[in-house]
Amino acid sequence: MTKETWVEIWIESSSRGRYLLVLRPCDEGGFELRDPQKGGETVERFATYEDAVHWLNEDEYDLVEGRWHYE
Repeated sequence: MTKETWVEIWIESSSRGRYLLVLRPCDEGGFELRDPQKGGETVERFATYEDAVHWLNEDEYDLVEGRWHYE
């Protein structure tokens, strides 16, 4: 199985200010959200991409268009 090497940036824009989270596939499977404001700390883990997107949408985060691939 090929390791997935991409990240998505999600932003929460509100009256409280802007907040970013990074969604990426986990090496062990599933997906995780990392918080760059907290040194890249993992803040949530999800079994599926759909679960992660649902959580982000519930908390009113919006996807920054595009996906970044890395090696």
